[in-house]
Amino acid sequence: MLENVEAEAALLGALMVGDAAVIDLVADRLRPDHFSLPIHQRIYAAVLKMHGGGKTVTPVILKPHFDDDPDLPQLGGVGYLARLTSDGMGLLGPQGLADQLIDLALRRNLRERFVAATHACSDLSITVDAVAAQGEVPPEATPGLNARTYTLVDAFATANDRIDSIQAGEIEPGILLRDLQDWDDITRGMMPGAYILIGGRPSMGKTALSLGVSWRAAAAGHGVLYISREMDIVELMPRIQADLLAKYGGEATFQDIREGNVSDNDKVLLRRIGAKIRDWPLVIIDPETFGADQINAVIRQQARKFEQRGHKLGLVVIDYLGLVDPPPATNRNEEVTAISKAIKMAARSNRVPVIVLTQLNRSVEQREDKHPELRDLRDSGSLEQDADIVVFVYRDQYYLERTEPNSMDAKRQKWEEDMAAAKDKLEIYSAKNRQGALCRRTSWFFGNRQSIRNSDFYMRGG
Repeated sequence: MLENVEAEAALLGALMVGDAAVIDLVADRLRPDHFSLPIHQRIYAAVLKMHGGGKTVTPVILKPHFDDDPDLPQLGGVGYLARLTSDGMGLLGPQGLADQLIDLALRRNLRERFVAATHACSDLSITVDAVAAQGEVPPEATPGLNARTYTLVDAFATANDRIDSIQAGEIEPGILLRDLQDWDDITRGMMPGAYILIGGRPSMGKTALSLGVSWRAAAAGHGVLYISREMDIVELMPRIQADLLAKYGGEATFQDIREGNVSDNDKVLLRRIGAKIRDWPLVIIDPETFGADQINAVIRQQARKFEQRGHKLGLVVIDYLGLVDPPPATNRNEEVTAISKAIKMAARSNRVPVIVLTQLNRSVEQREDKHPELRDLRDSGSLEQDADIVVFVYRDQYYLERTEPNSMDAKRQKWEEDMAAAKDKLEIYSAKNRQGALCRRTSWFFGNRQSIRNSDFYMRGG
């Protein structure tokens, strides 16, 4: 049995003797759901509420809250509250009782997860990843392993050692891309545990940017997991092929590759590129289902697979937030909030930066200046709050192409001048960065090659 009703009763009795100090011993870590009996859960919740309001907790004061409780008659009525305090056994060790109840509750939770996973194994409509997520041990089940405690002097010494390690070239101050300095300037290095949002309206270049960041990080030796809900692998790979082909001097465009219209020379070059990237630790998955409750489990599972291949997972990319399956909620705001919180906790618990692509509200289109702002983040204010870095992408060329005047229009000349100035330009800028100052760069985006290039691309000779 994974319940100890007697221990629950003894602890509740100890908490209702009018001594606030006893409640303080357990209130910071013991939750109502750690009790197995619903009536005990309700009594403990009432104790916490009254204690939090500064009131003395005794059976007499609690009695009016339980006069109509449906479960108390089976225990002898409201007199049960007084009987809980009668023997005083809980006062001998409230902390030990709390530890036992927490342990039993975690074991019950694990049992439920394992039973659910066992039943899910027989349901072939559920993906293997979803089954694994149901059986994954939640972080709260091992609180002792997940709590990092440091004294100030130890933490300060560790921080000093990190400075020495960076200067000695032993570690990097976050993941840096080097040949896409614009991104490094904006993020100041992608730090472990960072939650990075890339926002933009459709066709602005979000996916091209995220793929460009991904393969560059992998080329630098960092393990990269790219989770795509927007496109499957068949749609993604022509984008990577076109980008790398452009980098190494090929001629075929993204459209050429999609249609198979590739010259023999480019086919040879593609094979050479394939040999070059053989050891780049970049893994792409395009799961049919991917829920908020699976994010942490999938990252942990993939991290283990990277280790088995001799690499360390250093970066996760999710394309995109709007296609992550939400938990049950009453509205879209609550759904997005839950997804965002799950991403934040997964980044922190796995100590890996997570880049998440997100769409923006259509309200952007109603403004004369269509540069995205933080208020344009779709569906939930928690995105701005949770993210460590918010990056927006914007292309003036996109909007100009859709407002082309006819050849006889007096505005034609001005439009052509604006088009020439905006051609292939991609503005990338941070609107929030907990790691440093805000930054804006004007990079190059060649849509027909799905290529992002640094702002000094032409200065370096292309």
